[in-house]
Amino acid sequence: MIKKIKCNQKEFENINNDKQAYKIFDNGLNLEYLETCKLINENTDEELEIQITSVKRYNSLDDVLNIINLENFGIYDNKEDFIKYINKIYGGSEYLVCRIKKTANRIIVDDEKLLNLIQIETLQQEKLGLSGCLVYRVKTKENQDAILKVQNVKGNDTLKEEYDVLKYLKDKMSVANVYYYNLYENKEYLLREYIEGEPLYKSNKFGYQLGQELKKIHEHYNEKCQFKKFAVNNLLNNAIEKINTVYQLRGEYFKDFSKNDLINFLQENKPNDDALIHGDFSLTNFLVNNQKYYYIDLGNVSISTKYFDIYILKKSLKINDLEEEWEEFLRGYNLDDYNEIYMRWMELIELSYN
Repeated sequence: MIKKIKCNQKEFENINNDKQAYKIFDNGLNLEYLETCKLINENTDEELEIQITSVKRYNSLDDVLNIINLENFGIYDNKEDFIKYINKIYGGSEYLVCRIKKTANRIIVDDEKLLNLIQIETLQQEKLGLSGCLVYRVKTKENQDAILKVQNVKGNDTLKEEYDVLKYLKDKMSVANVYYYNLYENKEYLLREYIEGEPLYKSNKFGYQLGQELKKIHEHYNEKCQFKKFAVNNLLNNAIEKINTVYQLRGEYFKDFSKNDLINFLQENKPNDDALIHGDFSLTNFLVNNQKYYYIDLGNVSISTKYFDIYILKKSLKINDLEEEWEEFLRGYNLDDYNEIYMRWMELIELSYN
C-alpha cells in the first residue's frame, strides 16, 4: 500500500513547482529506493505522488550540505535559515534525506522551433526515471515516434552533455539519432529518436550477453575523448574533499578505518584501467530488438575506470533480485582479472556523490 506522508505547504509547493529535488523526512520513516509515495499538504490535503530515487542517512545537516547543494532543498536565503527551519521540524541526531521526483508533471513548451518539429498534442509522459529531467514520448511532424527530454538548467547536470555524447557515439555504437537540442529561457529541450525494444534483462539468461556488450563500450576508449567528468582523478579528488561524509557513511568493510585510512586506501588503490564508460549501466538502460542492441540514457558517458559501470551493474542486479546473472556477466565480459579492491574503491566513491 502506498505511503502517505504529511508535508508542510512550503515544501509541498516547492516540490510541485520543481523547485525542490531533495527532502528531509522524519527519521522514523522506512522509505526505500524507488519507492512511490504520496505527499499530503497538511494545510489543504492536496496530494502529490513522488518517487524516491535515493535514500541516505546523515548525522548532521552540515554533513548533508557538504554533499547536496542548498538550492536542491527549495528556496532559502542562506544555510543558517535552512538549518533553523529543518531543526524546528525534524531536529534530531540523524536525518533521512531522499532525492525525489514527481511521477506526473505538466509541461509547457515555449520553444517555437521545437513546436515546429513535434505534434504537441501527442505528448505522453514516460515511466519515471532517476534523472532530474522529465521524459515524454511524442510524435514528430513526420509522424515518427520520438523522446523529448525537458529540464531546468541546474549546475553541471545538463542535457547538452547527452546531446554531445549522442553525436560523438553515432558512428561508433547503436544509439539514438538526435533531432534537436536547445536551451531556451533557462530550460533545456532534447528531442531524439525513440528506440523500440525491451530491456535485455527481461530475456532469459541475459547476463552473458550483457557482459559482452559492456565490454564493447569499454573498448571504444580513446584518450582524446572529450568526456572526462568521471575521470579517475576527478572521482578521487571529490572523495577526498568529501571525506567527512564518506567516513560517516562507510560500510561494514571499512568500519575500522579512520579518515586517514580511507584517504590512503583511495590514493593507494586508484584504478588504472581507463575505458569509455556508460556512466549509468543499470538494467533499464540497455535495450534489445531483433537481436540488435541499443544503449540509452547516455548523459554520463565519460573516460573512467571500467569498474564504474561494473559496480553500478552489480548494484542494479541486487536491487532487482537478479544476482544469479552476475557470474554469467563476468564470463561474457571475459573478466578473468576481476578486482574486488576496485569495487571497494567504487563503494567509497559512491558515498561522495548523490
